[in-house]
Amino acid sequence: MHILRRMLSLWMAASLLAACSGKPATPDGASRAPDEAAALVALKDINSAQADFIRRTRRYAQTTNELIVDRLLSGEPRAEGYTIQMLPSADAVRYTVTAAPQAPNARHFFTDETGTIRAETGKPATANSPGL
Repeated sequence: MHILRRMLSLWMAASLLAACSGKPATPDGASRAPDEAAALVALKDINSAQADFIRRTRRYAQTTNELIVDRLLSGEPRAEGYTIQMLPSADAVRYTVTAAPQAPNARHFFTDETGTIRAETGKPATANSPGL
């Protein structure tokens, strides 16, 4: 009985601390909105790095790691609430980058070697989506 009371007291204290912390109660932060600004910065950084890479090598990088090794990116592009993926063409003359939100009804982003960033709400953005 003493152990049960102790566990209940600890649970109540932890709940009170979580409520007062100002942070989401969910450990994975699921209630936070995706960071659109960070996703846009990541896409712009990749476009800039790819522009430098093709000027030097006459082809686009096949992976973000190539851009990191050449010191054109400081690290793997990240944006909270987004999955950022670079997809090169097999012949390395084109590339696409997508930023897919992990939350429904958030904006999806797309860019390619043109440098134009495009967006759609609630569905994946493509080369035919409206530009920003």
